[in-house]
Amino acid sequence: MTRTNWQGPRISEIAAAAGLSTATVDRVVNGRGGVSAARCEAVWHAIAQLRRAPHHPPAPLRIALRCISGQSFNDTLTAACQQFTAANPDVEIDAQTSLTQDTSPLAFAAGLSAIKDGTGGVLLVGWEHPAINNAVRGLIARGIPVVCLTTDLPGSGRTAYAGINQLKAGCSAGYLMGRLIRAPHGVVSVFASAPFSCQEDRETGFRRVIRTEFPHLTVAENIGSHDDPAVSKAAAAKLLASSNPPAGIYNVAGANTGIAEAIQESGRACVFIGHELTKNSRRLLEAGLMDFVIAHDPGVELSQAVDIIRTASGNAATPLEDRVAAPLLITKYGF
Repeated sequence: MTRTNWQGPRISEIAAAAGLSTATVDRVVNGRGGVSAARCEAVWHAIAQLRRAPHHPPAPLRIALRCISGQSFNDTLTAACQQFTAANPDVEIDAQTSLTQDTSPLAFAAGLSAIKDGTGGVLLVGWEHPAINNAVRGLIARGIPVVCLTTDLPGSGRTAYAGINQLKAGCSAGYLMGRLIRAPHGVVSVFASAPFSCQEDRETGFRRVIRTEFPHLTVAENIGSHDDPAVSKAAAAKLLASSNPPAGIYNVAGANTGIAEAIQESGRACVFIGHELTKNSRRLLEAGLMDFVIAHDPGVELSQAVDIIRTASGNAATPLEDRVAAPLLITKYGF
């Protein structure tokens, strides 16, 4: 039966009671179809139970976000959390971020293990490291769902991943780089920061496309930046001042500002492609100091991740379907 103009318990309350995502509940109560009969029945049963019970505002869903990255990405993700909780008062997110250059994987793993029992779920941006994988397994064993954002930890037993296809992102960067560099020969340098699986996937895709479609280009070994603008600037400046400067730089990590400053100060023509649309990368695009930014939508990914946590409530050990999106290609005209 189709029902519209919904009036009743909140969508989030129904989703929690039915063990379904808020998107599924929204489709049912607003009569948009595309939901199985069994799930529709679960939704209406949950609504009936909620209407019969004395109305007590449910306790908020308490989620821990733990992120290790550069400052610009940390700020962007924290802002997305604040926007999400302002629009969803039934969710509380304890957002704690760490800087790549200041945090060891062992310390980060210890912080994950210290998350309290009763936490509704964990949103995680972390390195590929045995200690971090083990900490995730420990959380799952305690019944706490873990959803990886932006960078996946597929060997950790995490509940799901929400983010873009990072291999396709790297392939896209390789294609753009090859099309923009017209010289018969050229070197392209890759900047990375730490063993994030997203960075490894980006570099793999990039190298694959350069090797197969643009063999006139040579990809140099990657440069470690630690997501630190000063480190990335010094490394880029040294490359650009060498006898064989790069025709392009692909940054799979953070600290885009340092690379852009080095290119600008060198006065050389150098294609520059990076990741993450932050206030810094947006400024660099608008100034013409970056050619492309390959981005994603943190707000959408947060919403998807919270839906996954709601669905996984009480059954954290069962992996759920990943939410994988296509990468976004942003130019100076894309705002």
